[in-house]
Amino acid sequence: MEKNEQRTLKDWNQLLAFLAAPDEKDFEKLSAPTLILAGNGLPILADKAAQMYVNGQVERLFLVGGVGHATRILYENFEKQGFHFEEGMSESEICRQYLKEVYGLPDKALLIESKSTNSGENATFSLEILHSLDAVPEKVLLMNDPTLQRRTRATFEKVWQNEQTVFVNAVPFVPEILHFSEEIIFTAKELNHQWPKEYFYALVLGEMERLHDDENGYGPKGKDFIPHIDISEEVWSSYTRIKQSIKTDFSRT
Repeated sequence: MEKNEQRTLKDWNQLLAFLAAPDEKDFEKLSAPTLILAGNGLPILADKAAQMYVNGQVERLFLVGGVGHATRILYENFEKQGFHFEEGMSESEICRQYLKEVYGLPDKALLIESKSTNSGENATFSLEILHSLDAVPEKVLLMNDPTLQRRTRATFEKVWQNEQTVFVNAVPFVPEILHFSEEIIFTAKELNHQWPKEYFYALVLGEMERLHDDENGYGPKGKDFIPHIDISEEVWSSYTRIKQSIKTDFSRT
């Protein structure tokens, strides 16, 4: 492997570790009354959430997410596994049907929110539903596409700031890139072929722009959607080098 390629891999993997932000290295040790699974394009996260319920790590799965940027990718990734869903379903509805059919999860194990289209709405609408049930938990595990995990927690902490709830990132894997070819190849084989390359670039580098607390970011100096997040000089340098090598528009509403 050439030196430049090694540097690029190190930069990418540094960003991925930063964005995934796992709170507990041993995923099997995590537990809470509720796991919120935010809508995303990765079917394996539905599997991981189901396993947590089956293992007794959580009492309930709260599936949140309507139709958004990841919906088509979620459909396509499930289709690769032989699962086909009716067109027009939300991300949370797709996951609910999958979890009931494959794992036989009972209705009492599942809550659903199917209207939100971004992280802010994920947090807002889920809280509204829990308030209506008088069931806001003291602790919540959060699970999302690992490239979105750090911002997901920051968003929930901002929106739920008047609650006493403690949030913990439930990260079953931190993506690590093995090498680049026509597709991105990961050390964890189950992540291969899950993100189209350009979509993956936009997710990762777009997240760095949103987390950066300046006039263009989501922090207090920008849109004020999330609290200030510290980004080390080392991580930001990795982002800068990668962005200079890729010409893509990472903006997303």
